[in-house]
Amino acid sequence: ASTTNQPRIVALKLVDICNNSNRGIIPIAMYGTMKAFASIAILFLSYTAGAASGFQLPQSTTSSASTLSMSISPSSISSLLVRGGAAAEPALQNFYGDALGFFGGIRIPASFLAGSSLAAMFIFKTKADNGELPKLERRVLGFYHLNSLLAFLLSLNTIATATVAHTAVLHGRFDKMAETAYMMMRREFGYEFITVRWSFLCSLFCFLGMIASRLLIEFDLLKKGSNDEETKNKKDTGLLVVCSLGALATHLLSYVNQNLWCWHSLIGMTIQLVKIIVKRAFVEARPLQIVSVGLTAASAFYVAKLGLRELKGETEGVTN
Repeated sequence: ASTTNQPRIVALKLVDICNNSNRGIIPIAMYGTMKAFASIAILFLSYTAGAASGFQLPQSTTSSASTLSMSISPSSISSLLVRGGAAAEPALQNFYGDALGFFGGIRIPASFLAGSSLAAMFIFKTKADNGELPKLERRVLGFYHLNSLLAFLLSLNTIATATVAHTAVLHGRFDKMAETAYMMMRREFGYEFITVRWSFLCSLFCFLGMIASRLLIEFDLLKKGSNDEETKNKKDTGLLVVCSLGALATHLLSYVNQNLWCWHSLIGMTIQLVKIIVKRAFVEARPLQIVSVGLTAASAFYVAKLGLRELKGETEGVTN
């Protein structure tokens, strides 16, 4: 009889320990876990005790124990695991709508940049053909046209890539579940996510450089005035334009570098994007991507060539 009642005594001890939690013996965070364990222990130990003594549990006892054990819902078990200190995995969520929102929303500001830079690209054509411009103004004019061209190309790349990626999201053949939307985008749309972000940010900084250059050229802030006072005012105004837009550009660049998450700066993001493009071109052997890489390298070469020619012409002029 003592052997038969021993499991019951153990179970009752567990229940007594749980009840003593209200008096501070057991921490409150462990109360739910201990109570659930005691309920399951009563059912198991009672059944083993009955089997050992050679008789079955009465129907009322079995039903009451089953009711007690089944009263623990799945949500309660999850909360008990968390409160009891068990390592619970982060919950996965569906970020299908976030992907649609990102690729759809970024096209709006990119379209503004593309339209503005396209219209600004064909301004100052008369001044560009004028060979009598001062050296500084000619350089700023070249910087203006280069920035307007880059802003247009990069913003157009943002629009096109985001549109294609938006269609891919609508297709729906990807794993939508992740801990965060950022992790899902990096995993499922690595190339599109990086390309869209990088192109838009770079087009924004090129647009700021274009605005600063146009202000300097449009208001003749790089030319000398009719007298010393006017020349001094133009110089101060030009420095004001450069400092104010430079402050905005450096502030934005600092903020962007602090919130790239996967890279320390925009330079690291650029290196990562170059690696991805080179892999798509030469490792995956995409013919048009190879042509694109070659034409991009040729464009950089001619930009450097024009810059060196400009410096060479100025050196020869100084020598003459």
